[in-house]
Amino acid sequence: MSSNEDQVGQALRLLSQGLYPYVEQQMKAVYRNNWLSQAQDCVSHKQLPKQDIQKTLQEDVSVLLTVVNCEWDSIKKKADFSRAERGLVDELIDVRNKWAHQKSFSNEDTYRALDSITRLLQAIDATEAQKAEKYKQVALKSLLKEQSKPSQRSQTPKEKQLRQALQELLQKAPFNNVELLDLALTRTSYLYENPKAAQGDNEQLEFLGDSVLNFLAGDYLYNQSLDYSEQELTEYRSLMVRNSQLAKFAHQLNLIQWVKRGKGEKQDNNDESLLSNVFEALIGAYYLDSGVEAVKDFLEPFFESVQQTAENLSTSSNSISQGNGGKDYKNILQTWAAKKYQAKPEYIILQESGQDHAKEFKFQVKVKNKNYGRGSGTSKKEAQKQAAYDACKRLQLI
Repeated sequence: MSSNEDQVGQALRLLSQGLYPYVEQQMKAVYRNNWLSQAQDCVSHKQLPKQDIQKTLQEDVSVLLTVVNCEWDSIKKKADFSRAERGLVDELIDVRNKWAHQKSFSNEDTYRALDSITRLLQAIDATEAQKAEKYKQVALKSLLKEQSKPSQRSQTPKEKQLRQALQELLQKAPFNNVELLDLALTRTSYLYENPKAAQGDNEQLEFLGDSVLNFLAGDYLYNQSLDYSEQELTEYRSLMVRNSQLAKFAHQLNLIQWVKRGKGEKQDNNDESLLSNVFEALIGAYYLDSGVEAVKDFLEPFFESVQQTAENLSTSSNSISQGNGGKDYKNILQTWAAKKYQAKPEYIILQESGQDHAKEFKFQVKVKNKNYGRGSGTSKKEAQKQAAYDACKRLQLI
């Protein structure tokens, strides 16, 4: 893995590649053929080696940024820069100088530098922004990993008390800021009845958690490389984040035992609305505390269980599967192939026909390059199931 200094150096080179053409274009629009002379006037002689100004601008991002700073008013007339981007230019001059003098970069320094580089490249619509964003995400993971380590500072009596009370839950969701977790568990009814004892309620965290859940459920399904249509993926995501499902997640964590609610609120430990809202608040709080990657890891087992249940229900309701006690023929065939050949079945598409709203797919299934069955259906998944069913029949596995 490259060092923080290497990551900053690579990102600075990207900045130079993306920024130079933009600066050249904007300066030419103002100064025409005299733009290089104008740029040279912005740079001190100490910054210019014995080579022409154009080559220096292309190779030294510090000089390039200095020209941007100097000609800000001229460039701004042609660009959609704001005061924020002006601040990025000043900041990145310091970053480049620190890097050139081989100063060390902490994880936080590295992330901040890469974030600033990415934002400046995005402001000028440079294609290099995409690669800079990848560098930034790597730096973010390192920073989050560092921040997830237990704090060495001394804890207040309140923090110690909360950590002791929430010890079991903290083993599953290791918050750095335990007071944020406590806030996620605090209902509005409790705050209303105990205004001095509570710092606030969890309503805003519910809102944030709902957004994070929807995003990560979609991200999870997308990365599973499932052969589903957009409509099917949307339905799966809805299954994962609907109130009844979130309430089940809350039950699995036994969240209700830590929820703070007023005496005037209905004391129903199976209330779906209450449980789902608290789970959303927990996710929102954990996102603020530890970042999206930590929440992603936390949610993955929950999402996996929903996906598996949904697929089992889909298989049992399928017309083929119902014909023989709801069996999963793809799994039967895979078990046979693993036992006999230590291999997996390979599903190969033979034909795709029809318009988008009425597709027809034909598949064959092979094991060790030998054809064992064929099947067709209105989706790839259905056609593969049919092929597995055909193979199982031929092999007398059913």
